Amino acid sequence: AFPSADPDSTPVIAAPAVTVSYYTWYRPWQITVIASGDLTSGWSTIPISNVTWTASPQPPFQNGVMSSTVAHMVASSDNRVFFPVTGTIFFSLVNSWTYDVGTYSVTITYTLSAV
Repeated sequence: AFPSADPDSTPVIAAPAVTVSYYTWYRPWQITVIASGDLTSGWSTIPISNVTWTASPQPPFQNGVMSSTVAHMVASSDNRVFFPVTGTIFFSLVNSWTYDVGTYSVTITYTLSAV
């Protein structure tokens, strides 16, 4: 959830951190993320590409830009992970006066796969 903010004083809005826990016996592996579409509130939209993230620890996590057409890499490694490990993702939204007032939402899907 992104808080409301004045675009003149807050050109980029940060959301609370999201944690991702994972483990895998297979290697190499990767975690990808893709959005179901743009952020929407009724008929209003905000392009999903206005959402970026920074992640830690680096490696195996990496920073990126959300997309609804291409699954982007969030983390990857050639090492097995036998016990649950947690990464932290910090989402940011480019703020703009052009956005209509509303409560926007989108579904994002994380996928862990052996490659």
